[in-house]
Amino acid sequence: MTKTFGLNRSLGGAIGIIALVAVLGSGAVLVSLAQLQAAIDARGRSNLVLRSLYALRIAMLNQETGLRGYLLTGREDSLDPYRQGRPAFEAASRELRALIGDDPMRLGWLAEAEQAARAWQDEVGEAVVRGMADPARRSDAAGIEASGTGKAYFDTFRTKLDSIQGGEERLREIQGGRLDGARRNAATVSWGGAILTLLICAIVGLAIRRRIVAPLVRLAEAMRRLARHDLSTEVPGTRQRDEVGAMARAVLVFKDGLIEVNRTSLLRATADTLPAMVGYIDAQRRVGFLNGEFERWFDLQVEDVTQVDGRPLAQVFASEPFPGTGRELETAFAGTETRFEHRLARRGADRRVVEGFYRPHLGPDGAVLGVVTLLTDITERKGLERRLALHARDLRRTNEELEQFAYVASHDLKAPLRGIENLVTWIEEDLEEVLNADTRTNMDLLKSRVRRLESLLDDLLAYSRAGRGDVATEPVDTKALVEELAALVSPPDGFVIEASERLPTLDAARAPLTQAFQNLIGNAIKHHDHPADGHVRVDAHPADDMVEFTVTDDGAGIPEQFRERVFGMFQTLKPRDEVEGSGMGLAIVKKLVERQGGRIWLSDGRDGRGLSVHFTWPDGTKEIADGTDR
Repeated sequence: MTKTFGLNRSLGGAIGIIALVAVLGSGAVLVSLAQLQAAIDARGRSNLVLRSLYALRIAMLNQETGLRGYLLTGREDSLDPYRQGRPAFEAASRELRALIGDDPMRLGWLAEAEQAARAWQDEVGEAVVRGMADPARRSDAAGIEASGTGKAYFDTFRTKLDSIQGGEERLREIQGGRLDGARRNAATVSWGGAILTLLICAIVGLAIRRRIVAPLVRLAEAMRRLARHDLSTEVPGTRQRDEVGAMARAVLVFKDGLIEVNRTSLLRATADTLPAMVGYIDAQRRVGFLNGEFERWFDLQVEDVTQVDGRPLAQVFASEPFPGTGRELETAFAGTETRFEHRLARRGADRRVVEGFYRPHLGPDGAVLGVVTLLTDITERKGLERRLALHARDLRRTNEELEQFAYVASHDLKAPLRGIENLVTWIEEDLEEVLNADTRTNMDLLKSRVRRLESLLDDLLAYSRAGRGDVATEPVDTKALVEELAALVSPPDGFVIEASERLPTLDAARAPLTQAFQNLIGNAIKHHDHPADGHVRVDAHPADDMVEFTVTDDGAGIPEQFRERVFGMFQTLKPRDEVEGSGMGLAIVKKLVERQGGRIWLSDGRDGRGLSVHFTWPDGTKEIADGTDR
């Protein structure tokens, strides 16, 4: 428990000290006044002389005090004691001269004291006043007062007055001594008591402001903000060990209560919007929380679902047991998450399939404090899963049939094509002596069409099989792969195929990636307008969890209006008699890339010439952002 220091005790002690100082000061002042009165009654004329001396000193002291105050503050009103002290000095001097009479020695001392005082007024007082009037000379004015000249004049002034006073005191030594002692005692006690009282009052006032007033003001502001439900408000003074601190800690408890109420309200409002039954069961098998969805499934026999909080689980679910009460719930209370399916009858409806998920709520020491329950209706999902499974089975069967059809069609069509080509060859051999040039050209054209149709069938079969059966991945050094393909495609003499140093090693399916590079490099060579000095560069750079490859050539390129068209099947930009090809190359590459989850697009080559083919390919060494399985 925090040790506190009571404000009542602190304030009572401070007030007691102030009262004691006031009483002692008043007593001391009364004693001094009594001594003064006795001395005045005893000394007669000497008292008048001493009073005049005192007035003369006070006049000079006021002048010095006003001057120093002006030096410290720079305010004109600080000079009031100085200006009032000058006429007071002259009046006191005249009165003292009249009281001394014709005593030449004391008149001489008085004249020397007046000379020193007037010298101080002219050389120090007026000089400082003139200097302070000019801001640029204020430091010089302060130096005049600190130089010691004024002190010397004051010492002379005091010495001469002391001589006069000494003569007077010798006349009435006892009475003068008593008077001087009483005066000093009265002044000391009065000033000391006043200063001490003011100091104690100031300290008490500051302490009250710092420890009581300021914390209470901040605490009141915090309360106003909390009343407006501004829960970001910090409660001040909670570490203060007094009544204010206790009040602040009480406000903090109030704030925590508001936070808990808001949190509970927000939790319930959020849970009530979920299409699932959300609940909490504590370690004593009491209901800690149920959202509104439970009322649509169970007969809770309450007007509002909030009324079940704190009740035993068996009492709330008396008509139908809570799902998984026996095995699954006890498994969660043992500290293990559990997931299960349960058939449950909804109020006024048929039974539904419900998926339950129970998670233990652990305390700081690892003990199970309760179980969070989540029950979700998955009847539609289960039906959808069954339909998807059927569709997937039908799709697999259809794909297998299509692939078999493509293979059979390609194989069965190739046989008569080969027969036609053989027949043409035999006809040429039989009619070799009678064939003219036009007939030979037509026969060659016929064989070329047969070979083109055979190539078309091969490409069609390759397109149908593109991307199938390539789920296995392995580390692929794409730079080495491109260099191998550069030798495999046998480019014309002078044609350069360059593999960038930035080509990475990635975890990928080798076969489709090889096929994609081979088709793109082969297309670049096949369609180059100057193959004798052509150039193809393969480059790459990372793109999130993919790698973007670029195959750039310096050939004729493809006009922008045809760049989407070339990805279609059997699409070529030149007549097939000029360029051998089925128009399937880019279509196959597009299918390979998209089957891997990438995309392909075209852009201009370097310096506006040629073509750049960009495609992205997944890197199995990197984690996919959405967590899906490639």
